[in-house]
Amino acid sequence: MNIKAVAVFLSLLMILSVFCGCLEKPVEEKEEVKDFKIVPIGDKSKFDEFKKRVKQKYYITTIDYGLEAVTAVSPQAMRTASMPVKAVTPERFSETNVQVKGIDEADIVKTNGNVIVYSQAKTYLIKPLPPEEAEIINNISKRGELYLINNTLIIISRDEITAYNITNPKNPKVIWQLDLDGRYVNSRLYNNHVYLVVRKNSIECPIVWNGYRISYDKYYIPIIPPIYIDDYDITYIVSKINAKTGKVENSVAVVGSYRTTLYMSKNNLYFAYHLKTSEQKLMLNFLKENADKYFPPEIADKIRRIIDNDLFGDRAKYIEITETIQRYLNSLPSEKRHNLMKELQNDFDRYLEKYWEEYEFTGIAKIDLDTFKVKSGKVSGHLLNNFAMDEYNGYLRVATTIGDWRFRDRMTNNIYVLNKDLNVVGKLTGLEKGERIYAVRFMGDKAYVVTYKETDPLLVIDLKDPKNPKVLGELKIPGYSTYLHPIGNNLFIGIGKDDDRRLKISLFDISNLENPKEIDKYKLKEWWRPALRDYHAFLWDEKYKIFFLPVYKHAYVFKVEDNKIEMVKDDEHNSYVLRALFINNYLYTFSQTEMHILDENSWELIKKIEFDNLPYVVR
Repeated sequence: MNIKAVAVFLSLLMILSVFCGCLEKPVEEKEEVKDFKIVPIGDKSKFDEFKKRVKQKYYITTIDYGLEAVTAVSPQAMRTASMPVKAVTPERFSETNVQVKGIDEADIVKTNGNVIVYSQAKTYLIKPLPPEEAEIINNISKRGELYLINNTLIIISRDEITAYNITNPKNPKVIWQLDLDGRYVNSRLYNNHVYLVVRKNSIECPIVWNGYRISYDKYYIPIIPPIYIDDYDITYIVSKINAKTGKVENSVAVVGSYRTTLYMSKNNLYFAYHLKTSEQKLMLNFLKENADKYFPPEIADKIRRIIDNDLFGDRAKYIEITETIQRYLNSLPSEKRHNLMKELQNDFDRYLEKYWEEYEFTGIAKIDLDTFKVKSGKVSGHLLNNFAMDEYNGYLRVATTIGDWRFRDRMTNNIYVLNKDLNVVGKLTGLEKGERIYAVRFMGDKAYVVTYKETDPLLVIDLKDPKNPKVLGELKIPGYSTYLHPIGNNLFIGIGKDDDRRLKISLFDISNLENPKEIDKYKLKEWWRPALRDYHAFLWDEKYKIFFLPVYKHAYVFKVEDNKIEMVKDDEHNSYVLRALFINNYLYTFSQTEMHILDENSWELIKKIEFDNLPYVVR
C-alpha cells in the first residue's frame, strides 16, 4: 500500500471506515462465494432478496450529447420535398473507423456515397456529389449517434432510437421508433441488426422493454467473492433490434456498475465488469494471518475474535480493531511503536505483492448473438478500453493492468487467453512492472501492446499457441501511443504523445516481430487531439496512403510514403474539427460549424458549407 509515516496503517483503517459510512447491520451467515460468476436471478423471491442487498448510492449525472426534440425538417426542404435528389453513383466511399471489420459502430457522421449525414445541433442531410454542387438538402431536429444502412438512417438520441427512410433525403420518412427507457450506453450494427445497450439507474425485474418481456430467467446478476466490493446497482439492458422493422428480437438484463466495457465480435457480445478488492477485507485477512507476529497473545486473540465475529460487518470490525491496536501502541515506548509500524508497513507490502494477481479483477459476461445465452469468466486486472478484448479462433484474448496511481511502482500488465467457456487457458503476466497499458491492438495471432512510465515500450506478443503466449519483441522509445492503426505492409501508425507531452505520430515497422522499430515520427506543437481517445476521429485512405487527424481547428492530412510521414494539407476551419470521410477522390472534413471538400489529387479546396450549429462540447 502507499502508506507513509508512523501511524498510516491505522489511519488507513480509520479512513476506510469513514468512507464506508456507519456500522453495518448484523448479517446472516451465508455460504461463501469462491469465484465470480453471472447467473440468472431465477425467481421473484431471489430477486427480492438480491434487491434488499443493493446499497443505496448517489448517482452521478452524465453529460448528454442530445437534446430532446420533435422530428422536423427545414422549411426549405418542405418546399422542395417533391423534387428528388439526382444521385451520382460513387466509385468508393469511406466507412467509420471501427474495431472489428464488418461490425459498424455508431458515430456522428455517416455516408452511403450518395448522401452524407452529419449530426451536431441537428442532423444534416448533405448532397456530396458532384463536389462543386454539394449542399445541405435537409435537416432533422433530432441529433445523436448515427447508423446508415443503404437508405435507412438510424439516429440514437438521448431518449429515442428512430429509423428514417432517406431514399429521397428531401423528404425523410419515419420507419420505426423506440423509446430507450433508459440512458444510451453503446451499440453495434451487424447483419442488419442493432445490438443496443441501455442503462437504467435502478434494480427492477421483470422488465418490459419496448414490448419484450425480460423475466427472472433473463435477468442476470453478478455473484462475487466477499473480498471484492459489491457496488452493482445499475441494470444494463442488452437488446437485438431488427434494423428494418424496429422489432426487438431478443433481450437480456445484466446488473452492473458504471465502470463497464463493451466489445463485440461476429459471434458474441462481451460485457466486462471491474471487480475491485475491498481493502478493508484485505487488511483484515492480513491481520488475522499475522497478528501473532506483532502483538502479545491477548491482543492477537482479540483481533481474531473480532474478525471471526459474524454478528457484525467489516466496518464495525475495523473500528474495534483500530481502537484495540491504538490502545496497544499507546502503551509502547516511542521507539518500539515506530519500529512496529515500520514492520507492519513492510510486511503488508510483501503480503500485497504475494497476492497481487488477486488485487483486482475484470468479470466478463459473454452473450451469444444468436441465442442470447450468457456465460461468465474473469481475469486479473482492469481493462483500458474495448481494444483490450479480442476474439480469435474461438478464444477471447484480454489485456489488463493491475493497480492504479497509488501503485505506480508495482503496477503490472498481463495477457490472458480464455476458451469458449471463459476459462483461462493461457496467460502472460507481470509485463513491464511499474507501467500501465496505454494502447493495445490484437491482429490475428499477435498482440501489440504499448505501456508507459518514462519510455514507451511497444511489445509484440505471440498468441499462436493460446496456452503459451510469449513476448517476441520489444521497442523502447520516448513518449507513448494511445491508439495503434495497421496500414498494411507490416506498418502501424501510433497516435500519442512524446515525452514532452506534445502530440506525436509514430510509424512502426513490425516486419521483424522480434525487433519492431519506430522508422519515423512526426511531432506537432499541440497538446491534444480527439483521436487520442476517440478512434472514430481517425481516417485512413488506402488508395492515397493518407490519414486524417483532427487537432483543434486543424484538419491535418498526412501521407505515408517510402516509410516517411509527410503533411500534405493543413485544412483550417473556424471551429473544432471533428471528423473526415472520403467519397471518390474527395476528402470531406467536418468541424462544429463547417464542411470542407478537398481534392485528394491536388489538395485544392473545392467548396465550403456552413452549419447553423449551437455551441458544442467536443466528445
